[in-house]
Amino acid sequence: MLYNERLLYGDLWVELNGPLASVGITKNLEKELGDIVIFEFLRTNGYIQEGEEFARIETIYKTYTLKSPVSGFIRSVNSKLCLDPTLLNLFPEETEIISIDIELLV
Repeated sequence: MLYNERLLYGDLWVELNGPLASVGITKNLEKELGDIVIFEFLRTNGYIQEGEEFARIETIYKTYTLKSPVSGFIRSVNSKLCLDPTLLNLFPEETEIISIDIELLV
């Protein structure tokens, strides 16, 4: 098991802490998107496959869909982002979007 390991998966970061994978966006994606005005979860529970869409980010100019970098069971989502999506602009590398339990897959 890996602990406190951060990996990049395209425009997402994945931090592995044993059986949990925390997922967020990179600073590069935040800069590319610009001011985020709407954040919406497409999935908030159950099993999710790698590559499956789980959230949508909307800016003034574009919409970006986030896809899961790993397969597993959704443990938690950061519902604060739906109320204040600017957290991703302010702290992209520190803001966890979703936590996925990958233990049952091993």
